[in-house]
Amino acid sequence: MAIAIRSIPTLYGEDAERFLLKAEEAEQNSQRTNISHNISLVKDFLRKQNL
Repeated sequence: MAIAIRSIPTLYGEDAERFLLKAEEAEQNSQRTNISHNISLVKDFLRKQNL
C-alpha cells in the first residue's frame, strides 16, 4: 500500500518577504573559516607523536 505524499508548505505575502530577508541576512553573515591552519596543527601533532 502506498504512502500519501505530503504537500510542501508555501509562504505567501509578508511571511515570504520576511523569510527571504532573513535568509539573505544569514547568507551574508555566514563566516567561512580557513581550516588550513587547523590542518597544519593536526599534522604537526601527529608528526610529533610518530603517527
